[in-house]
Amino acid sequence: MAQSQVVIVMDDDTRLPVVRASLYTKEKGRFHSAITNEEGIAQITFQYTRLTVSHLNYEKRVVKGVRDTIWLRPVYQTAPEVTVTNREPEWIRRKLKQAVKNKEQRYFALDTTQHFVYDTRSIRTDHIYQYHLTGQLLMKGEQRRRYAIVPDTSVITASDSTRLTDTSNMRRMLYEDFMAEMDNGFIRGHRFSENPAFVGRTKDEIELRYFSKSHKDDRGRLVIDTARCVVLSATRYSGTKTNRSERLNQFLYGFARLMGYSIDIWTRDYQVTYAERQDGTFYPAEVRYKCYMVARDKGSGKAEQQFDEQTGGGFPNMEATLRLSDGSAQVAASASKELPPSWYIQYNTDADRQREVELSNLPAEFFMFED
Repeated sequence: MAQSQVVIVMDDDTRLPVVRASLYTKEKGRFHSAITNEEGIAQITFQYTRLTVSHLNYEKRVVKGVRDTIWLRPVYQTAPEVTVTNREPEWIRRKLKQAVKNKEQRYFALDTTQHFVYDTRSIRTDHIYQYHLTGQLLMKGEQRRRYAIVPDTSVITASDSTRLTDTSNMRRMLYEDFMAEMDNGFIRGHRFSENPAFVGRTKDEIELRYFSKSHKDDRGRLVIDTARCVVLSATRYSGTKTNRSERLNQFLYGFARLMGYSIDIWTRDYQVTYAERQDGTFYPAEVRYKCYMVARDKGSGKAEQQFDEQTGGGFPNMEATLRLSDGSAQVAASASKELPPSWYIQYNTDADRQREVELSNLPAEFFMFED
């Protein structure tokens, strides 16, 4: 049926708009999509018989016919707007600072091997890309942690046949891990309060809500074991102002802006749950990541745009999950591929580009997307 309508996507529990939800379909061999804005509103300007509505934080829905409002059921709690008073119990910072002291021994055990399952999906108006990768993850390093993978299953599902393998979101989830980034500077820069309604598994588990002192678009919560001073789970939402400030080399971004490149919108949702090993160390057992970025580049050529699209760029709406399980068999390091941090803006050497190309050409089965 012909469609030209405004649709709003709402949270079935909170009755609030769902921001950056994807609405997509494939009709007569062509892919079409729309993305909701800050008010949960999307403009449907294409034909559909079945419309898939999805968001990383919600159960997927398929609807038929015209719907003015579509309700999505959350699959887990998202980081809400939080109000934290200036009165903050002194013990909170003491516990968090001790957690920072503990993290190198508790969270970053080197020379470990774990099984991983990685799924990522990227959507823009005329394409959808999905990648499923499993294998072994190696954590190694001396002065700093580094990761490598030994791939096993590798499957691409996309709406066109030009797509390559994309590990960029996996690398962001690993290197931008909450505990890796939580330091004394993070503690100084945020205000915290206890959530009195939270019920933990033990009396020592509490939930802290936090927000940034300087950026209104930086907030979240974390669950901490106050007896052992370890973080058990965390969420963080960061908006455009925070991400530009924290994630970009400001010198390179300033130079990029002079060349006609700018980032207009950049939001990130990061959620992690840590699991404990028998030796008392922790690892990120499940990570969920969503990134929405709208950028403009007046100076890029067709070849650069094609490279970006095929290696994970060019999509405004990206979301991914990573699941790790402990106890995997040891594998030979010689069989692994280095997994470097994913970059946003940086000066790329030939070696950097070569690594990106290698990770973009992992062996994979390919399937055309079917709604």
